[in-house]
Amino acid sequence: MSRLRWQQFFILTACFSVSPAWSSSAPAVDAAEIDAMVSAAVTRYRLPGIAVGIVKDGEVVYSKTLGSLQSGKPGAVNADSIFKIASNSKAMTTAVLARLVDRGLLKWDDPVRKYLPEFRMSDDWVSENMQVRDLLIHNAGLATGAGDLLLWPTPNQYTRQDVLAALPFLKSVYGFRSQYSYDNLLYIVAGEVAAKAAHTDYESLLQSELFGPLGLKRCRVGRWNQLSDGNVAQPHQWLDGRNTVVRADSEWIEASADAAAGGIRCSLSDMLIWTQAWLKPDSNWISTAQREQLWHGHMPMPLGSRQKQWDNAHFHSYGYGWRRSDVDGQLKIAHTGTLAGMYSVLSLLPESGIGIVILINSEAPEARTVLNQGLVKYFTDPARKNAFEYYAASLAAETPLEKRAEPPLPLFKPVSAQALKMHWGVYRDAWFGEMALCPSNGALQMQALKSPRIKAQVRQSGGRYGLIWNDASVDGIVEIVLPTYPGNGLVLKAWREGEGDGFNWQDLDLRRVRACPGMTLDQSDTGLIDVRTVAPGIRHDIRYATADNFTGKRVTGYSSAQCLLHKPVAEALASVEQGLRSRGYALVVYDCYRPTSAVADFMRWAADSADTATKAAYYPDLDKSALVPDYIAEKSGHSKGATVDVGLLDCRSGHCLTVDMGAPFDYFGVRANTDYPGLTSAQKAARTLLLDAMAVQGFVNYPLEWWHFTWKAGPLPDTAYDFPIE
Repeated sequence: MSRLRWQQFFILTACFSVSPAWSSSAPAVDAAEIDAMVSAAVTRYRLPGIAVGIVKDGEVVYSKTLGSLQSGKPGAVNADSIFKIASNSKAMTTAVLARLVDRGLLKWDDPVRKYLPEFRMSDDWVSENMQVRDLLIHNAGLATGAGDLLLWPTPNQYTRQDVLAALPFLKSVYGFRSQYSYDNLLYIVAGEVAAKAAHTDYESLLQSELFGPLGLKRCRVGRWNQLSDGNVAQPHQWLDGRNTVVRADSEWIEASADAAAGGIRCSLSDMLIWTQAWLKPDSNWISTAQREQLWHGHMPMPLGSRQKQWDNAHFHSYGYGWRRSDVDGQLKIAHTGTLAGMYSVLSLLPESGIGIVILINSEAPEARTVLNQGLVKYFTDPARKNAFEYYAASLAAETPLEKRAEPPLPLFKPVSAQALKMHWGVYRDAWFGEMALCPSNGALQMQALKSPRIKAQVRQSGGRYGLIWNDASVDGIVEIVLPTYPGNGLVLKAWREGEGDGFNWQDLDLRRVRACPGMTLDQSDTGLIDVRTVAPGIRHDIRYATADNFTGKRVTGYSSAQCLLHKPVAEALASVEQGLRSRGYALVVYDCYRPTSAVADFMRWAADSADTATKAAYYPDLDKSALVPDYIAEKSGHSKGATVDVGLLDCRSGHCLTVDMGAPFDYFGVRANTDYPGLTSAQKAARTLLLDAMAVQGFVNYPLEWWHFTWKAGPLPDTAYDFPIE
């Protein structure tokens, strides 16, 4: 935004006071007229239950509840029924922060790392410079909803520490502070900042700073028992021609990572008290200065065509947990809340002393939009009659009926798990964690290990594989793109463009890390091949299959002296061999794939300080304790099938003889370093010949060991295998 446009924006928004009105000229509430709108919403949008309330001049002037807590079961919605308020939780989080600012416990421009030293984003500069205020206004540069799979569907096992650990792996798609892009994860960070500043936990802080002082007796956060508390609305979707409960609550509702962003629940009575607290001019629970901060337009937002047409709006911005806009010349402060099967909205017209609360226990975006619009316009444009019907018809006209119908689902067929056996395994994404693609009763199933509701059956349609979710409230069919060879990464994406936008399937980079639970991967499951199938003449000197190695014994897992590699790696090594043969040289391989059990065997040997039998031959100048980690790694690239140890043979005389490389294979010490300065000219030339020949085919040398190379010319699995070489 140009400097001039910024000036215009702030001049315009400054014209609207955020101070609550002492009195209002808003029209009196005609309960019958409001009843008609609420009933019309229930009928038109087939809502199972709804709770609506209006505050005027600090008093509750309207309260209405209709429908049931759970469709088809006893229990009517009333003013004390507990609903998920979803993202309306954000304003409660920022209010807590504001009270801490009032007490001098933190400042809006404090660095986040002042309270959370471990905080990191993908960019180090952003990590260092992000302030508390930046956590609240969706300006961090993340993609919309980045990382939301950590939060929803609930319940899941992700913690707030998991959220903090995931942030460095979520790549920015916009410049820091450059534009608005809605996120939830940073509100969780904000909740942790508040907790650290107050030396308590977020749930306790919410109780002491909001629920207690304001008397919000039915608001809930953290772990609680919904059966003993009772009167809890359940979320619904319209499925198979009826309202169906989705993600029903268990007896105990567990504390969740998402509380600060969208995990609070409240009743209509509580939300009306919350509304009164914002609109009463004599309320002293928060200072006027901090109320101004929370409602100020800190980040410009796009102004939609509907806002221009319906509201005659001129600006739209985000405050701290609130959206700020204008409607018919009046300031509006509002926010919505959206979770599967639960929709809410809170709209404030502070200049008129009006507050409107709507809670719905259904997947009801249109009902929320139309009813909220009708109620707001009731006060800002009282001359408009039949406002509800007008906006319902207007919204329906935006998408014609023939386009509103869901396209037919693809015809899916069952998939034999055995047919895709080579792809079985547990896959890991850096920020989301692990997903298992494993057989179940003859079929193939995919399951997120820390999010039980993310479970799907793999089905096939027209040569494509789709994930059909067990939980109908998980959005859309997701395509699973299987790798070209076993063990490479899995790709997930929406089956049809625009489906599943509430999730981050496309952001996952899933790499196989181990076998399915209770199973082991064998060679046929991995795609590793014997290098002799593509290079029959390559010489093998697999030392770990004999006692001629630094441990002095055959190493665990080496029952046979084979060189196993992923096919593209083996083919690249064969090309190295062919190139060297044309010049009178050849390769000898010392080690290729190495089972993780062998790596563990190495570590056991390294930890045994009494076993120094091979010191003179392999590490004469080093103490055994110095071998880990530079020469013996706790995790080896060899176990992934893309790393090789090789030497050079001179075949120019007709007999292939081992070339003097200046240090033998597996020598621990500086003489083994690739650029060791004490080499003879012949030794240096030999190393250069090997290094260049390997580099041409995409192999990169490990500088401490002249013989150690990893192929990096193409994508490979990130799986460390542990099947024995037999």
